[in-house]
Amino acid sequence: MRKPIVLLLCTCMVLSLWTPARTVEAETSLNISAPSAVLMEPSTGQVLYESNSHEALRPASVTKVMTILLAYEAVRDGKASMEDMVTVSENAAGYGGSTILLEAGESIALSNLIKGMCVASGNDAAIATAEYIGGSQDGFVEMMNARAKELGMNDTHFVNPCGLDADGHVTSAYDIALMSRELINNFPEVFEYTTIWHEMMPHQWKKGAGETDMVNTNKLIQSYEGMNGLKTGFTRLAKYSISATAKRGDLQLIAVVMGAETKDQRSADVCTLLDYGFGGYGFFKVETDGNEAGTVPIRGGDADEVVALVQGNVQMLTEKSNPISAESLTKEVQLKDGIEAPVKAGDALGEIVYSLDGKEVARLPLVAAADVQKMDFTRILQKLLAKWM
Repeated sequence: MRKPIVLLLCTCMVLSLWTPARTVEAETSLNISAPSAVLMEPSTGQVLYESNSHEALRPASVTKVMTILLAYEAVRDGKASMEDMVTVSENAAGYGGSTILLEAGESIALSNLIKGMCVASGNDAAIATAEYIGGSQDGFVEMMNARAKELGMNDTHFVNPCGLDADGHVTSAYDIALMSRELINNFPEVFEYTTIWHEMMPHQWKKGAGETDMVNTNKLIQSYEGMNGLKTGFTRLAKYSISATAKRGDLQLIAVVMGAETKDQRSADVCTLLDYGFGGYGFFKVETDGNEAGTVPIRGGDADEVVALVQGNVQMLTEKSNPISAESLTKEVQLKDGIEAPVKAGDALGEIVYSLDGKEVARLPLVAAADVQKMDFTRILQKLLAKWM
């Protein structure tokens, strides 16, 4: 028998941990050689480890995370298309550092420019993208800084779209994690590019058709279990940096390292961070979309009540070594006042609120599982006859 929802106030039997983003450096000592690092769980934004994560440093090509993000957002907003053909300027083609060998006057799909940034870290691809999306390189840099401000990247100031060393071009490990989180949460399709190990990039040069041999700059794609991105960086002044993303099971992590002395140290630090995260944390489901939460009384309907369904999912991050007791997690239903017929399947009935130690941690809508028609004279008569027979 289903329980009336108005009586529902019960403990959710699941071991869970839900805390605000916190610094755990004092609690956990990891062997990190880089001057700045952070480990973040992207669905919650919870920081699992940090070391000098707000120190403003040169990011090198990790800058391109923002360039890629703005390109995806432009496509999402209908301001551009992945199939758009971009004409490469002299400015873009002339950029030094890592390139995909774009030629001035060449036309190339926006999708290939994004791929060229993700795989080969092409500076020319970044500048061509910036000029196309922003109208000019300077205009795009203004967009980068505006978006950084919106994301709360308070340690950041961009000067160019590609990450070549420039005075005042700085960000922090924490800010890199923020923009990486925004990118992978909203555009997980980026992993289709960031997991490519080797690919030939087609070109239409003046001398004829050709190809660029692209190999992923993130060597951990081949060696670390679950690695799926995201962006490496190196310049002489910035040294070695990376925003690394990896997923095992349901747990996705972002590990950022800045200023490592060598490529091997950068890789070792990232692996240490990710090993710590995967070894120490996991997800447990609290609620699943479509679960029945009880019944809701309906006034003036051909049915006295309707089943309420939870709309959405709740899963909570748990620290494996220190799980919260099940008794500390509760859920409570908050109904709309005086729900009257007619009610359509999917109509909002209220919300279910989840709390940990008395603090709200999540809420999901409750919706009707079925239609409830308004009671009219005919239905009243039918109902009375059914009772008498």
